[in-house]
Amino acid sequence: MRPLRAPLHPRLPERTPAGDLRPIASALVAPVGPGYDPALRLRRRAVALRGGPDALVVALSWAAGKVRVRVLASGGCSSDDAERAIEVARGLGALDDDPREFLGMVRGHPILGPLVHADVRLARSPTLFESLAIAIIEQLVTGFEARASIRRLWRIAGAPVAGTKLVAAPSPVAVHRVPMWKMHEIGIGARRAVTLHAAAGRGAAIERLRDLPPPVMIEKLETLPGIGPWTSNAVARNALGWADAVPISDFHAPFTISAALGGPMLPRSELAAANASMLERLEPFRPHRARVALLLEAQALRETRWRPPRVDAHRREPWRH
Repeated sequence: MRPLRAPLHPRLPERTPAGDLRPIASALVAPVGPGYDPALRLRRRAVALRGGPDALVVALSWAAGKVRVRVLASGGCSSDDAERAIEVARGLGALDDDPREFLGMVRGHPILGPLVHADVRLARSPTLFESLAIAIIEQLVTGFEARASIRRLWRIAGAPVAGTKLVAAPSPVAVHRVPMWKMHEIGIGARRAVTLHAAAGRGAAIERLRDLPPPVMIEKLETLPGIGPWTSNAVARNALGWADAVPISDFHAPFTISAALGGPMLPRSELAAANASMLERLEPFRPHRARVALLLEAQALRETRWRPPRVDAHRREPWRH
């Protein structure tokens, strides 16, 4: 499984799309708190929120210390659509996530203090189902495999924006229509495909979980077969921007985080012990444990000299996963 980090998305163009889109609204938003990194936060310059004849797109750019949000549409678009698009753009750009409490908490910390030059804001995806679908695809496989499968699923089930290369994330209905054999063909093994189909079949109910407190959302999400604590915490962080999500049972994170914070170096066979050690050492950093995990995992990746295989052992028996 991948570390708990921002969700993977298909590659998007650098420039604002043209096509038949017309500007319908704009806003200039100052990020909350210090240390905003536009190079990191605005990599997705244009994001399709809706495809088809009534396409809706948000375009983000940096201008004089603020983020310029432009809403573009084709076909019909109401004022409610424009307001929602601006709100979604604020989440995508992590404009309202204030890191100041966390920065004060770790200032002077011997391990985390030197790392907080990085932007530790947490973005929010447009829909909870989008983050859930991505997290399910990321289960049990390498990042290379996950990115490839996500791109393929977006291509066959997403809604394209005419005249551009943009594709809106597939809706639950569209994902549910993708047959199991097609899921397998694009690299989503049987176990993950079954979980993804089950989640897509409950798309409306899943989206309503966004209105619940994150711990309650996690508890309800884990009632779905195939959804465990790693997936539910990934969704809480990436869809809700919840700063206290933890990468429980991740392949790397419990070992990496525990060791970085002074815990024992445990073998891979002792995942339960690594989870317990990680949670114990993250406890003083509530309610910002996700930010600690983000900093330590990024540091571990920078220090890693080896490169993981592009295709891991799970692909040798893809029907099991």
